[in-house]
Parts: sequence; structure tokens; C-alpha cells
Amino acid sequence: MRVCRYSNDGVFRAAGDGGYRPGQKTGMMDEQSTDNLMSGALFAEHFRRETTEMLVSRTRWALYAACLVYPGFWFLDRVISPANATYFGLIRLAVLAGYLLTLLLYTRPIGRKFATHLSVFVVFLSAFGIELMAPYLGGFKSDYYVGIMMAMFVGGLFMPWSVAATVVCGVLIVGGYFGLNGLYGYWATAPLSEIAPPFFFMSGSFLFMTWANRDKDITRRKDLALRMRMERANEDLKALDESKTRFFSNVSHELRSPLMLILGPIEQMLSEPQRPQIRALLEAMDANARRLLRQVNTLLDFAKMDAGKLKLHYDGGNLGEVLKKLVVAAAPLAQRRGITLTIEGEENLPEALLDYGKVETIAANLISNAIKFTPEGGKIMVRAGSDANRLWFEVEDTGYGIPEDQLKSVFERFRQVDDALSRKAGGTGLGLAMVKELTELHKGRVDVTSALGKGTTFHIELPLSPDLDALDRRRQAAGRRRADQIAATRTDTMLGMYYEEKHSEKTLLSDVEASRLEIQARADGEPEQKAPADAPRLLLVEDNADLRTFVARALAKTYNVSAACDGLDGLETAKRVRPDLVITDVMMPRMDGYEFCRRLREDPAFDQVPVILATAEWGTDKLVKGVDVGANDYISKPFEMRELEARIKAHLRARFLERSLQDRDKRLNAIGRVTSAIVHDLRNPLNVVLGFAQLAREDAANRNEQDIIENLDTVISESKRLGLMVAEVLDFAKGRISELSLEQVELGPFLTSLGSLYRDKLKKSGIALAVDPGHLNELTLSLDPMRTRRVLENLVKNAEEAILETPYRRGANHVWITVTKEERAVAVRVADDGPGIAPEVANTLFEPFTTKKKAGTGLGLATAKSLMLAQGGEIAVEPKAKEGGAAFILRFPFVTPSVQAPESVETE
Repeated sequence: MRVCRYSNDGVFRAAGDGGYRPGQKTGMMDEQSTDNLMSGALFAEHFRRETTEMLVSRTRWALYAACLVYPGFWFLDRVISPANATYFGLIRLAVLAGYLLTLLLYTRPIGRKFATHLSVFVVFLSAFGIELMAPYLGGFKSDYYVGIMMAMFVGGLFMPWSVAATVVCGVLIVGGYFGLNGLYGYWATAPLSEIAPPFFFMSGSFLFMTWANRDKDITRRKDLALRMRMERANEDLKALDESKTRFFSNVSHELRSPLMLILGPIEQMLSEPQRPQIRALLEAMDANARRLLRQVNTLLDFAKMDAGKLKLHYDGGNLGEVLKKLVVAAAPLAQRRGITLTIEGEENLPEALLDYGKVETIAANLISNAIKFTPEGGKIMVRAGSDANRLWFEVEDTGYGIPEDQLKSVFERFRQVDDALSRKAGGTGLGLAMVKELTELHKGRVDVTSALGKGTTFHIELPLSPDLDALDRRRQAAGRRRADQIAATRTDTMLGMYYEEKHSEKTLLSDVEASRLEIQARADGEPEQKAPADAPRLLLVEDNADLRTFVARALAKTYNVSAACDGLDGLETAKRVRPDLVITDVMMPRMDGYEFCRRLREDPAFDQVPVILATAEWGTDKLVKGVDVGANDYISKPFEMRELEARIKAHLRARFLERSLQDRDKRLNAIGRVTSAIVHDLRNPLNVVLGFAQLAREDAANRNEQDIIENLDTVISESKRLGLMVAEVLDFAKGRISELSLEQVELGPFLTSLGSLYRDKLKKSGIALAVDPGHLNELTLSLDPMRTRRVLENLVKNAEEAILETPYRRGANHVWITVTKEERAVAVRVADDGPGIAPEVANTLFEPFTTKKKAGTGLGLATAKSLMLAQGGEIAVEPKAKEGGAAFILRFPFVTPSVQAPESVETE
């Protein structure tokens, strides 16, 4: 529960731990929250205290004014009624005595306790004094009631009364006026024209006073609620800021220990002989760990700054030596980039008291920035000097320069000038902010001048004789106690600072350290284990040279890897190498990963190439953005190489299957076109055969030659059936089904007639056919008998061929046609006791041109599926049925189906 208190300074404050809790509201509250706040006991107490303070203050000021004004009106009394001047003077003195008594009571606790009562008393007292004079001035016809109205206006405009207190005061004043005049008999003698004006004016003043105080009371309550909410929000924000500062401080300190345990063993291994490849890896680890350590130190320093805990620790020394040491350490780094780094004036600098650790950080940041933003062939000059009161140094480069409109913002936190160049150089945007804040902590100043295309100069000035407090003087004293030195060394060692001081230049300049892996890779040339020439081609787009080299060399054993340093380079490389898969970072110079992916997808040649985004950014928004621009996968840094390799394999496998499907579709389309042409050519001779057979039958009928007629009927029937088959094959090749001819067919007789037709043919092959409609013998279905017969004939023929192809049959010589009733369909089952169907074949059995026969088109079952779908039914297979072989199930719906298009291969 949140406990609040009212402080002596009149400010509402929240007590407790002050920590931030999830779900806690720190912003503006809604009307319901305001009402809840105003109805609380804490609010009531605070409002009472505030009202008391306001009443005491305003009543005092009103009394001070009244002590002068009220007696002063005695001169008006002398003018209006000289005969009663003495009596009126005594009344005014009595009222003045009441004023003074009230002022005295307000200096006592009892006065504050009864502040409202006393304020009502003094306003009523002011009016009552005038009311005592009115009967001596003619009662209702006297204009002195105006003074009573003035007292009421004071109560309405200045006194923070409640409505109840206002009503009490108003009733007393108005009642007193009319009551006294009644006692003196004016009610009976005064005409209505004399009574009406004071009645209406005083009643109006009473209503005004009441309404004004009611409105003020509401306004004051809302204002107090708003202030309390703002105070609470301010306390919460302060607590949140303190929590954030503690968090950064704790995290930064916690990160130091593992970093020291990384850097220490690496340093030990580097001090021993190592193979060049291993040394390059260790040096890359050392450089990047130092880069991380530097960022941790920067965050910790900023957290201390925000908390006001970053202090300067002055020591005697020479600024020139610090600058010289940094330049010597940075010179090889600049030389690798083709940059000349020189220093002048450092020998003439005097000894001075400075926090040299922080001054070294200032100088290192400026030198690192200059190296980052100076092109090959450029120059960097470090100058230093002093005068009577100050030390100064500056870093001048011949780099790209800073736009004039951005010069004022370069020292802001997280601000980086020109995103493309800044991302190319790397960094967090904290370096120059750190320079400014550390310089100002020394009571110094920093200036910058720049010209685009010519270079930039940063100028630092530091006081030569800073003001030191006692602790700083003790720390910089040459003969400080041994115990202090031991304690300081122990503390620094715990934080890793002792280690950092030994290697401060390496850590401070780690941002401009060249890529050790890239240098070693150039020296090694081609890797010993290289992927074969026909291996998949990968494109790696990454701006960090160490990471790019490491990942590329790790993948080069399995894949042909091409690397690019940013999005633009990646696009050019992709067009040149035609990769099978792309891995890209997101935050890169010139063109980021999102834009690179979007541009890649615009090229039809790469619209199906898998793209994996590898980045330190994470979250739903980033994931959605990556998918929107066409990325296939998202892997977060840091990642394990095993995870990256697994994802690469998965995407390449999917890409291979996709290509196989595309090739298969092309092949099927080609086969469909050829089939369509062949089947179309078969129609002509078939029509000729059918036509001549029909003519011959007519001639035989005229001669009454029954044997010839029976034979010709068979020829005509089979020719028509063959014609129908040709039409179906042609329609299948074209991706459509012929028009159905649905009839109401009794299932039992239909299957029995088919069994009679097939039984003799199968018997010749030694195969027994059993047809069993069961109790569904008289069931009537709506189907196309010709096409259903075609499907069943195909299934029986397939069963016959499967049995005949079975070696050592041993009783495998049965085909069964049975009928069962399901919930919404009738199932006709065609089963055999042959060898069954292999699972890998069963998965694609109904696809066009799929067959396990040595001689077959692979269209039979595909056509059967299309015919069943056209009738509203379906066909399914059991590769290994209970009968021993395979079983095909035809399901026919109970209701008459609407004709629907089959699932077939579109060839046109």
C-alpha cells in the first residue's frame, strides 16, 4: 500500500521505497481516478491543512487592512450623523478590538484549530458593527447597508470557506440586519419602497458569496488533486530514474567481472606462442572484448553523471605525456588506414593537477573520432599548449567535416552526424557527449569548428589550477597513507579498473582497431578446406569486418561464400554471383538490410532466393518489418554457428524442393501438351472405325446375319467406350472434365453386372472375383454409370496386374468388391491380396503420370480421382489392407451432387 505524507513545506510527498513497479501509472489520471483521490481521507486531511493555511494568511491580511479602514469610516459617521458620532466611534473601537483579538489568537495553536470559525466571526463582526448603527440612521432607508455588502463581498472573494461556513455567515449577517431593524420597529413603520432595496441587494450579495465560495471550493479541490497527482508522478519519475541509474550501474559493474575473465585468459594465451590463425582469432576476441568494455565504462560513467556521483580524482602529472602516449598507441592504427598522425607542443606543457584518467578518455575519444572519419591519405594533428590560467589541446583532421547546421548537436547523447558515415565508422553516439561532460566536469570548455570536405578541429580547454576539496587534496598528496593505497587498489581491482589502467590505451582506442581476422585471412589466402565448385552459393552481407570474416570462413568448408560490406555492395555482388541464399545484417552504412532485401526482391532473378536477417535488433515490430520487405528468416545476434548452419540447410532444402516442383510442373505441362496432341490425332481413325462399323451393322441387319451383328455391336460399344476414354484423357490434359450424365442407379444390380463382365476375364488369369453389396443391394445412388464403370474397371484391372506381377503368389488370387454404409456416404471397396503398395508410392499415387508399372501412362488413377470428384465423391487408398494387398475406397454421397471441377493439372 502506498503511504503519503504532508511535509512542513506544504508539498505532498509519497513515502515508501520509491521504486518503480510494473503496471504502475505515472501519467495523468482519468476523471474516475481523480474522484477516487478526492474522496480519500488523505486528500481530506491535506485539503483541510491547506485551507487552514490559506484562511490564516488571508484573514490576517484582511484584518491588517480592516484595522486601518474600519476606524477610518468614523469620519463618514461624523458627516452623516454628528449626533451619534461618539456612539458610532465606540462601536468601531469595539470591532477593532475584536480584530486585534483575532490576530492574537492566530498566533496561537487554538487560532489555527478554529481558523474557519474566527474568519466567519471577523466578517460577521464587521457587518454587525454597521448593523448596530443602522437603526440610528433611519433603519431601512439608511444607505449604510452598502458597508454590510462590502463585508459580504470580502467573505465571498477572499475567504476559502466551505458552502456551510458561507451560509452560516450570510444568515447571521442578513438575519442580524433585519432583526435589529425589527427590534426598533422599522418593520411596522417603514414603507415597502424602503425595505425592498436592502432586502434585494443583501440577498443578492448572500447568493453571490455562497456561489463564489462553492465554485472556489470545487476549483481548489481539483487543483489540489492535480497537484497531488503531479507530485506523485514526479516522485514516480524520480524513483524510476533512480532505478534506471542503479540498473545501469549494477549491470555495468556486473559486466566487468566476466569481461575481465575473458580478457585475462586471452592476454595469457597471447603471451604464449600460437599458430597464426589461432592468434588472429585471439586478437579479434581481445579487440572486441575491449570494445565492449569501453562501452560498459561509458554507460557506467553516464549513469554516475545522471546520479551526480561522478567525481574527479585529481593527481599531479603532465598532460603532454598523456597525449604523447595516446598518439604513440594510435599511430599504428592510423598508419594501417593510410593516415598520418602527429603531435606538437606537448613538450612545453607544465605540471598540473587533473583527473588524468578522464582527460585520457577525452583525448582518446577525439583521436578515435578523427581516425574514423578521416579518409585514406588524410592527416591528423594533435596540438597542445598553455597560458597563465589554462591548459589546452586540440585534435585537427582533414576528414569529411561536419555540416554547419549539425555542429551544435554533435555533443548530444546518441547523436551521430550523417547516418551513413557514422554507421560505417560504428559507435554509439556517446563519445562526444562524454567529451563535453567530462570537460565541463573539469570546469573547462570544448569547441568545434568544421568545414565540409576540409576537416574538423576539436579544441579543449582545462583550468590550470582547479579548486580541490579536502578529499581530493588527500588523494593527490604525495605521502598518503599506506592503508589508503591498499584500500584503493583493492577497490579498483574488484571493479577491473586496475587491469584497465594497465591496458588503458588499447581499451580506449579499441574502436579503431583494425580487423585481425581480415588481415590474417588476406595473409592466409584460400582456406585449406574449400567447398566443391558445385556447392550452394551463399552471399554474406555484414559491415563488421571481424564478424564477416569469421562467419565466411566458418561456412566456406561447406558452401561457396561471397561477402559484401553493406547493402549497395551486396546488390552488386548478388548480380555477379547469383547466390542460392543470402545472409544479411540490418544496421549497415549506405544501405541497411531492410532496403537491401526490398531492392533484392524487386529483381525477378532473386524473388525466390531465401534471405536470412542476422541482427542485434529484436522484437515483433522488427520481425514484421523484415517479413514485409521479403525476408524468410530472422536470427538474433549473438547466434551460434550451429543454429545459423541449421537454418541455412533448412532454407536450401526448401529451395531445392521448390525448384524440383517448378521443374516438375514444367515437365507436366509439356507432357500435357504432347498428350493433348496425340489424343486429338487418335479421334480421326477412331471415328472412321466407328462409322464403318455402324454401316456394316446396318448391312448385316438387312441380311439378318446375327453372328455378324453381335460382333459388330461389340466393336461399336467398345469404340464408343474408347472414344469416351480418349475424350476424358484429352479433357484431363486440358484441365477439365467432360459433362456428366447423372442417373438414379441401383447399386447392387450395377455392381453385379460389372462383376459378371469382369469375372470371366479374371478367371482366365486364375483370379477369383467376389462382389458383395450386402444389405445395400437395393440402395439407389445418383451417379454417372459410364464413368463409374470406367473407375471400377481401372481399379479391378490394377488389382489383376498387381496379383499377376507378384512372384511366388502362394494363394494371392482374389479380388473383392464390397459395399458399406458410412455416416454421410456409401463406400465401395475394391481390395486384393496382392503385394500392396509401397508407402512412398502411395503418397503420390493419384498425381498425374505416377505409376509403379513398367508399362503405363500414370493417368489411370489421376483420371479416376477427377471422375469421383466430379460426381461429388472421393477416392482413397489403403496401401496395406487387411486382405493382404491394397484396397481402394470409392465414396459416393447420399444426395445428388452438383457438378464440380476436379483437381487436375492445368496445361493451357
